[in-house]
Amino acid sequence: MLESYVTPILMSYVNRYIKNLKPSDLQLSLWGGDVVLSKLELKLDVLEQELKLPFTFLSGHIHELRIHVPWTKLGSEPVVITINTMECILKLKDGLQVITGKPK
Repeated sequence: MLESYVTPILMSYVNRYIKNLKPSDLQLSLWGGDVVLSKLELKLDVLEQELKLPFTFLSGHIHELRIHVPWTKLGSEPVVITINTMECILKLKDGLQVITGKPK
C-alpha cells in the first residue's frame, strides 16, 4: 500500500535525470525494499541546465543505481539512493577558452 505513494515520489526525482524510466521499473523490486537498475542513460540537457558547467555533455550513463526504502522505519530512516559508477563524456563549450597558468 505504501508503495503506491512512494513510487511516484521516487519517480519524480529519478525520472528527471534518467531517460526511458517507467514506474514499472521501480515497482518490480521496491516492495522488497531495494531496487537495482543497471545501464541507465542520463538526460544530458537536464544535467547541463542544473550544473551550469562550461562543458557540453556528449554522453552520460549510470552503470548501477540502487534505491533502498526502509519500509518498517520509513518515518525515522531515509530512503537512500546510491550511484555506482557514473560515466560522462564532456567537451568544452564552443567559444570558451582554456586558461592555463603556471604555479608560482
